[in-house]
Amino acid sequence: MAQNLNDAFAWIRDLHTEVARLKSGAFLENSSVSQGRMRFIGGLLLIDSGGTLQVVGRFDGTGDFEWSGPWRFNSGDGEIAGNVKLTGDFDLTGQMDVTGGIEILGPGKIKVGNVVIENGKITAGTGAAQVTIDGETGKVSAGDMTMDPTVSGGALTFANGAQVFTDAGTVQLYKGNSVVQVTDGYARLQNGGNVVEINANGIRMSPGAVPARTGTGLPAGVMMHGADGYVRKSDGS
Repeated sequence: MAQNLNDAFAWIRDLHTEVARLKSGAFLENSSVSQGRMRFIGGLLLIDSGGTLQVVGRFDGTGDFEWSGPWRFNSGDGEIAGNVKLTGDFDLTGQMDVTGGIEILGPGKIKVGNVVIENGKITAGTGAAQVTIDGETGKVSAGDMTMDPTVSGGALTFANGAQVFTDAGTVQLYKGNSVVQVTDGYARLQNGGNVVEINANGIRMSPGAVPARTGTGLPAGVMMHGADGYVRKSDGS
């Protein structure tokens, strides 16, 4: 209790000083909330001018989270339990393990070592050992060799132009004017117009396949082996 007016005036001055200090000070500077809660209703929590938001503990949120600047998860394990949609570029420098299904839609490129998957094509290796599989046409290239299902019933083509292919009833190997043809009923060897064929009836040769020889004194059509190694037939003279 004040004993005189001087004491009362002193109290008033102290109160005035304290109120002035409170009015001019930063209320939340160096403040803390213990076992309580601070709530912003329709307001904004702004941290600027080089300030830092530091969370030591748990960070929970139920609304939208939007970030427009760079960010980084420095360490620690993480988990994303919901759906994620990426609309920008995604660079992965570590290992990615996929234990569920994976589906890649649209154009893109996957490169693992010297294996490249791009736009429906798979390429492995380089140079003469390179293998390419075209998923659209089914064509397979291994160096200078190609296997193409769109040629006849499927064909294997070599660098020198030789080709092995099949059609409705035959398998054929040809190079230039020479052809080897195999079916269920015969096997045929042909060079130009000369043909040697083996079928159920025996061996057949085209007229030009065995040239005639004169002056043998043998009946016409008799086959003989000449000194030059070629098979000939007598013309009957």
